[in-house]
Amino acid sequence: MFGFSVPSTPVRNLLWFRATVRAAVLALCVGALLFGLPTAPALSETVMPAVIDGDTIQTTEGIHHLAGIDAPELGQRCRQAGRWIHCGKDAAFALHRVLSLSLEPLVCTPLDGAAVEAGGAHRSTCAISGHKDIAMVLLTQGLAITAPDAPGAYREAQEKAKAAGLGLWRTDFVRPWDWRRGGRLPDDPVVDPPPCPIKAYTPEGGDGVFLVPLDAGYAAVSDDAVEARYCSDDEALAAGWGRPPLPTP
Repeated sequence: MFGFSVPSTPVRNLLWFRATVRAAVLALCVGALLFGLPTAPALSETVMPAVIDGDTIQTTEGIHHLAGIDAPELGQRCRQAGRWIHCGKDAAFALHRVLSLSLEPLVCTPLDGAAVEAGGAHRSTCAISGHKDIAMVLLTQGLAITAPDAPGAYREAQEKAKAAGLGLWRTDFVRPWDWRRGGRLPDDPVVDPPPCPIKAYTPEGGDGVFLVPLDAGYAAVSDDAVEARYCSDDEALAAGWGRPPLPTP
């Protein structure tokens, strides 16, 4: 029907199948070379970025705070339907899901003229394949709020999420920048010391680093080994703690 006949014996069937597959693969490769068709990246050469918190990403180039947005800190809690939730941790895990579900590389670009922050962190825009703005994704889902210097498109995305009651907008919460300055909801119970989840310690033979709940080795660091705890990565970086290198494939 389609211009060729299928051999009748099992051996010939197998040989014909192999030849057909080789021809198809060759055709795809030639097409990619001649016409610039996209090819899948080599997974062995891809290093998965690490999520530090809801608006901070670590890549092989360094630490990037997403420009134009602010997300709850890891130690921050919000109140939803009369109960307390760990909205800071929730935001971090949500960002991790966004990145881990993508098969395309993440590219972070530091803002022109922006000062380097504590610990060498950059204020950056991060996008998947150059077109999926991560900050915009988070705002659309109500997982972060706009910073005072956010562009208009970010503010529009936030208003839509707020109107739909998505993410943070279904909770009572303190703006992250106010929370970092000590602001709390009126009925937020005071705990001393606060239950800050970031662990800072010095590994044997290495430099001092801090770990967050999403790090693979977080649970393995015992309380006895922890030298300091922090509720935000800004605090840990300002105190001089670094980050462990990203695991390579």
